Amino acid sequence: MPEELQDRRSVKNDEVRFYMKKDIVSVGSKATATEAAQTMCDAKQGSVLVEEDGEYIGIVTEGDISKRVIAQIKKPIEVQVEAIMSQPIISIESNKLMTTAFLIMEENRIRHIAVSENDEIVGMLSIRDVSAYYVRKFSKREK
Repeated sequence: MPEELQDRRSVKNDEVRFYMKKDIVSVGSKATATEAAQTMCDAKQGSVLVEEDGEYIGIVTEGDISKRVIAQIKKPIEVQVEAIMSQPIISIESNKLMTTAFLIMEENRIRHIAVSENDEIVGMLSIRDVSAYYVRKFSKREK
């Protein structure tokens, strides 16, 4: 088997932990959609976890704000994230393969998935991270 093909089939370094964002971005459950959007913008991420009493209770994405606030002609400054967040938070263990993450995301029709270790969220993985993984894995490698 050619070396390039052998390398592509390898699962070495294909675990979610190598591609996740370790900086967890969150807002409180009483934050407004405007505050959540500003936080996402500042962090250059498309989602924020919603936190209450030290626990993550949901997730808000750019899509949630678009569909549940803007499209409903609500004022983002008046809508609290707890009213528009998605629950439960869908997660994957950090040692699982990227292909598994992609399949879970596809099955649940989501673009952001929490990454956990020992039932604790330690990072986030977005569809952009999955895309970058596949581009890297299947692009031609220079020798």
